[in-house]
Amino acid sequence: MVIYVVFIYALIAVIDPYGLRKKGMKRDFMVCCALYLISFALAFALSMHWEIPSPSPLFVDWVKKLY
Repeated sequence: MVIYVVFIYALIAVIDPYGLRKKGMKRDFMVCCALYLISFALAFALSMHWEIPSPSPLFVDWVKKLY
C-alpha cells in the first residue's frame, strides 16, 4: 500500500502544479505544493497504519473554557 501511495503522489506532483509554474503563478504554485505535502504526509501516515491524533479534544477544551 505504501508503494502505491508514493507512486501515485509522485505522478500527481509532476502533472498537477506544472501548469501553474509555467503560467508564472508563483503564489498559487507554492500553495498547491504546501497542500500537496500536507496531503502526502497524511496519506503516508494512514498507509503505514500510524495513529493520527484528533484535534477535537483541543477544540472541546477551548469551547468549555469559553462557557
